[in-house]
Amino acid sequence: MTLRSLAEPCEEIYIIDKSVEHIVALSIKNMEVEQLARELARRRRVSVTEAIRQSLEREVARERLVPRDESSDLFQRLMAISDSGAQIPRRENAMTEDEILGYDNLGIPTR
Repeated sequence: MTLRSLAEPCEEIYIIDKSVEHIVALSIKNMEVEQLARELARRRRVSVTEAIRQSLEREVARERLVPRDESSDLFQRLMAISDSGAQIPRRENAMTEDEILGYDNLGIPTR
C-alpha cells in the first residue's frame, strides 16, 4: 500500500464493461483534466464520475454518427493520388534526370 500526497489527484473512476464483466479503474494523472472534470461536475451538480460518464456517453454517441476513415481507406486514397500522378503525360524533348541535375552522360557537371 502506498501513501498519497494530499496534493495528488485521488479520484478513481470505475467503468464496468458489461460485455466482458470486469471492472477497470482509471486514474486521472493530468491536473488539467482533473480540474475540468471537477468543474463540469460542479456545474452539472453531479459527481465527478457521473459527469465523466455523461461526457463520455455523449462523445461516443457523436463518434457513432460520424464514421471515421479506416486506415485501409486512407491507403486506398493515397494509392489513388499516386496513380493519378503517374498518369501525367510525358513531354516531348523532355530533359533527362541527369540534364535536370546538371550532369552529362559521363557524370561530369555541365553547369
